[in-house]
Amino acid sequence: MGAFSGNIRIFRLFLLGALALCLGAELGALHAQHIWFDPRVEAKLAFSDNSLLSEGNRQADTVLNFAPGLNTRIEGRKLRGALDYSYDYLRFLSDGSSESRHNLFGTFDMDVWEDHLTVNSRASLRQVFLDRGGSLSKSIANKSTNRRLVQSYTGSAILKGTVRNYADWRISYRYGLTLSPADNLADETITTNFSDTQTHEVRASIGSGQRFNNLEWRLYASSQRSQRSLDVNDFRTESAGAELQLKFNRHFSLIGSLGYAQNGLQTQALAVDGMSWETGFRLTPGSKLDLTMKLGKEGNRTKWYGRLQHFFSVRLDLVASYTDTITSNAIVLNDTLQSLQFDPSRGIIDTQGLPVDETDPSFSLSDVDFRRRNASAVLTWRHKRSQLYLNGNMEWRTFDDNSGTASSWGVSTGFKRQVNKNTDLSGTISYRRSRFEDGVRVDNYFVGSLDWSKRVSKYFTFSVNASHSQRQSNEQGSDLMENALTLYLRGTF
Repeated sequence: MGAFSGNIRIFRLFLLGALALCLGAELGALHAQHIWFDPRVEAKLAFSDNSLLSEGNRQADTVLNFAPGLNTRIEGRKLRGALDYSYDYLRFLSDGSSESRHNLFGTFDMDVWEDHLTVNSRASLRQVFLDRGGSLSKSIANKSTNRRLVQSYTGSAILKGTVRNYADWRISYRYGLTLSPADNLADETITTNFSDTQTHEVRASIGSGQRFNNLEWRLYASSQRSQRSLDVNDFRTESAGAELQLKFNRHFSLIGSLGYAQNGLQTQALAVDGMSWETGFRLTPGSKLDLTMKLGKEGNRTKWYGRLQHFFSVRLDLVASYTDTITSNAIVLNDTLQSLQFDPSRGIIDTQGLPVDETDPSFSLSDVDFRRRNASAVLTWRHKRSQLYLNGNMEWRTFDDNSGTASSWGVSTGFKRQVNKNTDLSGTISYRRSRFEDGVRVDNYFVGSLDWSKRVSKYFTFSVNASHSQRQSNEQGSDLMENALTLYLRGTF
């Protein structure tokens, strides 16, 4: 435990030192550098009809919220970074109690050696609901011991090059760190435990270069490890193999791979120590459609992979995927965090440019490793000042402690409309159905929100948000409903 804490402190010092060094070197050398520094302050008045998030004895409350914040961004020829931080002080008028909450999101991407070396990092401090079976809410105007601060950090480096026109090679390393109060076994208010975790992920490959046209090849190796602070099993998985892709024409190709995989899982259904294979195809009949499908076997499990991207028009596109992996919660958090970006007008967005909602956890955080089968599809329509999306996803997790398979599927839709240059209107509606690993408990979770904002002057914006959260469960005492209304005034200077 002491070594783990020491490593965390060393990583923090290293990250700060490296960031300062890179910024100092690049700021003097980069051309066309742009820097934005935007402090802000928000005053909110929120009303909730269930401030304790309980099934019975619903208690209404009024909450005053003071939230200073800062957003800074930097863009240049080789460097791009953003940092957004806010501190929320909440005062509950019913009993005079108060809470403090921190939120931070940061990105840093730099092309250190053009076409050869890039570094990327992400940082996140978020108020997260740890247990999907506990209290949940779309609003901030409530109290919950299930809502805790989760810190996630990732840093990665990618080194790549060529061997004339015969081969292209690539080596990548990603470090991850996840911290939360959920590793405190003495805290009886925490209903699920999750270690402070360090992850190490290494991938290396060498493949065919420009000299190869119809027959492409690739040799690869990878290793993933999660080191946990609690007295539980660490996670590890390694693989190596070779892949061939035979192109019949520019529209169709066959894909095949053969390799060796090994992991440290306990159950026979998930443990791997032997040969693995995959076969499939890629179809690109035109510039608008790209479809890849693969079938394979690894250990005792048959696995599928699929990805579809279709551009119906410049305004309408569809992205869908299906993956089957052995992984851990910390690595899933790393993957999610690494894919996020910060948009000045929309906040934190995913790879499809859609806002990220962390108030609806699909699964609880835990130290049990699992098989993850995930299917998702996003349909997005854009037109001038409007955006509309429809998102569907389904995921199964089979856990390594023989507790069973949990599932979660949901659909959500949302829109954003710029009414005029000073007024925006946005809204979301989502539904999620969760079946727990015991095979008995089933929850249905409904969320809806509507947000209207208007810039009243050069520095100030007034907004109104209304939200509804409801959970219907077959487990006694787990039903939940809350309606909330929030008025806030934001000043940006």
